[in-house]
Amino acid sequence: MATIREISEQAGVSIATVSKVLNGKPGVKQETAEEILSIADSLNYRPNLNARFLKSGRSQTLGIITEDLTVFNSPEIVDGIAVACEKRNYHYILGNLRYDKRYGNGPRKEKESTQLLRTTVNDMLSKQVDGIIYVGCHSHVVISLTDHADIPFVCAYCTSSDPNVPSVLYDDRVAACEATKVLIQKGIREIGMITGPLNSIHSINRMYGFQDALFQSGIPYNPGLSFHGDWSRECGYLFSEPLISAGAKAIFAHNDLIATGVIDWCNQNNIIIGKDIYLIGFDNREISTVSRPTLSTVALPLFDIGFTAGNMLLNILSDKEFIKQDVLLNCTIIERESTGCTSCQ
Repeated sequence: MATIREISEQAGVSIATVSKVLNGKPGVKQETAEEILSIADSLNYRPNLNARFLKSGRSQTLGIITEDLTVFNSPEIVDGIAVACEKRNYHYILGNLRYDKRYGNGPRKEKESTQLLRTTVNDMLSKQVDGIIYVGCHSHVVISLTDHADIPFVCAYCTSSDPNVPSVLYDDRVAACEATKVLIQKGIREIGMITGPLNSIHSINRMYGFQDALFQSGIPYNPGLSFHGDWSRECGYLFSEPLISAGAKAIFAHNDLIATGVIDWCNQNNIIIGKDIYLIGFDNREISTVSRPTLSTVALPLFDIGFTAGNMLLNILSDKEFIKQDVLLNCTIIERESTGCTSCQ
């Protein structure tokens, strides 16, 4: 494998100049830098990351641990972290706990999952990562992460029981309030709600946001127009009939799958969504754009969660003054046909 010395000899420049170019540092003329990169490519040069680590004490590598990479929120968050790393000349290593595939939505075996996390963290440490970002499947409190290692952690889409670990999330409550106000602004007061499971932080915050919107608009909360379910399409289908029979003129569904179940029931019963009844979901899943009618929903800032978490950890590592602070990002309301928007996409 080629060395920096061989590149410098062929380019007719100093080793220091070659090192600057290969490490993406300024101070070298563009023409010279392009020639050095061309020579490095022709010689099949590959940087020795272990040597770099021994010299600087930093591997320029982050660890990313996802609870489950197949859950809808994880890929975009990881992509955001990757872009943050790319902009700061960092690499990353990805570990996948596969919690959802291993345990599903039911209770996890705490001892087994704790050991799995510990093993994954130790594997990251053996690869000399400088810090770790832990990506949750959903918003919940994870076990203390800094028990595992004396390196910095940041949580994305979840929080840690350790007060020294900062987190990046989105504001469920505010987003639910804004989504409900979209329905209220249609002149509707009889608004139903189908929630996710009551043991979910997301469900609790979205219920509070729904009630906030009603209170701010002077509409009494009617518990007879709220049904508590799970995150499935089936529960949306099941609760549509009793909600509409109880007088609901609009429905706030806690996720897009639930909302799709509402669409199924209404389509089967000749109720026109966007005209006879309004509907808004949550998450902006792919299904929201292909359902008929298309579904108004809340778009989560998944990429921004990852990008913010990545920059947060990199700022900690760069020794900048850092105060531990949890970050809540805003969501975006997207109106489509289900709330009567015929020109929206």
